[in-house]
This record gives sequence, C-alpha cells and structure tokens, in this order.
Amino acid sequence: MTSSSAFDGPPGSVDVQLAPDHVLVRLAGEVDACLGPDLVRCVDEALAVRLPVVVEAARITFMDSTGLGFLARLASRSGERRITVTDPPEVVRHLVHRARLEQIIDFRPGVPRGPGA
Repeated sequence: MTSSSAFDGPPGSVDVQLAPDHVLVRLAGEVDACLGPDLVRCVDEALAVRLPVVVEAARITFMDSTGLGFLARLASRSGERRITVTDPPEVVRHLVHRARLEQIIDFRPGVPRGPGA
C-alpha cells in the first residue's frame, strides 16, 4: 500500500507481512494523514492473526499525529502482546516519548525480518 504526501519528501508506504512467529509491518517515507486510510486497514490486518506485531520503522522520514495514532491503536488493541518498533528514527522516538506511550511500545535496534526482506 502506498499513498502520496502533501510534503515534498518521499510518499509514505505501509506493508504487512506474515512471518512464522510475528506480523511484520513495514513503514517508510512520510507517515502522515495521506497514509491514514491505509494505516487503519493495516491495524485490522496486523491484529487478525493474533501474533506479536513488529513495526519496522528505519525508513520513516517524517511522522505526524496520524502515525502516532496508528502506533497507539496498534499497541492498545494488541492486548497483552506488546508491539515492537525496530530501528525507530528520532522523530518516532520523540513522538512516542511526548505521548508517554513507552509503557505499551517497545523499541528495539532490530529483529529478524519476514519473507522478502
């Protein structure tokens, strides 16, 4: 799934892949309101299989409250399965910290990737 952004940077994209022991959500580019509808669908898709969710964030260049809301929804609807965000850029760390979501979102330097990585 891809969506273009109102900013001059690369458009944002979100992709969901099933790995043997987790669901991998890849975010890239600008994660903003233009990507909102794709992010809403992604939450349902990622949580449907009831596996831990890993969000690959290294390729995010910009994130606004839409992306933060996506992470918050994903984490809050995951129940006891905390979500893990790998290789988050500073913009993601900053937003999660400002929203005080560290108690439901784990940051990791990297985890094994899913198929096609």
